[in-house]
Amino acid sequence: RSARDTYIEFVSEYNCGYVHAGGSYTAMLAIQNFELRDIDALYEGKWFWRDSSKYSPHNLFTNTENLYKATAEGHSWTEAPVYATWNFVDDADLPNGITSGDTATEVNIEFGGSYDVTYTYNADAKYYERANAGVTQVDANNDRTLSVRNIILQHVPAGDYIEGKGRVNFSVTGEGVVEVIRNGVVTTGTWKKADRLDRTRFYDEAGVEIPLARGNTWVEVVPEGYTTRFTPVP
Repeated sequence: RSARDTYIEFVSEYNCGYVHAGGSYTAMLAIQNFELRDIDALYEGKWFWRDSSKYSPHNLFTNTENLYKATAEGHSWTEAPVYATWNFVDDADLPNGITSGDTATEVNIEFGGSYDVTYTYNADAKYYERANAGVTQVDANNDRTLSVRNIILQHVPAGDYIEGKGRVNFSVTGEGVVEVIRNGVVTTGTWKKADRLDRTRFYDEAGVEIPLARGNTWVEVVPEGYTTRFTPVP
């Protein structure tokens, strides 16, 4: 999708290639000023394609092979990204919920109408399955339900509206409340990011970095004013 200031705060943590399709005026300036590793689909279209079976503009695609080629053939940066990792641990080292307040068989994020998100826990597989507006989300490449091992709800202040098309920037630098959910367990704490280049970290109420399950992670940025709910394990 197109670039936003908020995304640049995140991508700067990784020193990686940033793939996007154009962007807001402020974001495009920031990409230049920060000298990010920029791959813009609007200028490097040969690495992308549009799927005519889907509605434009939400039908622009690429793949990993194309992006490796774009990096190797179209850009001067060759050094690998350098970034700090999060704290991934084996399941045996993760906390187990004892009270109903510590557990979640379902996670709901009420973004509004067709944007509402629900994650439902599959206890046998130890991952959460994602639904949008009550409809299970399926990967069109393999017909599998979208699943995730870690859900991170990063609560941020209300957004700031910027120029054009109802665009909004969210402050993801600083600190705020976070809920980390994995293996059916919820840990509440604080997210912290000191500056643009700093890695976002998640700490429990004792100030210890929250461990994550080995596997994929979905970070949901939840602005002030939106409701999140957990259905506890019976």
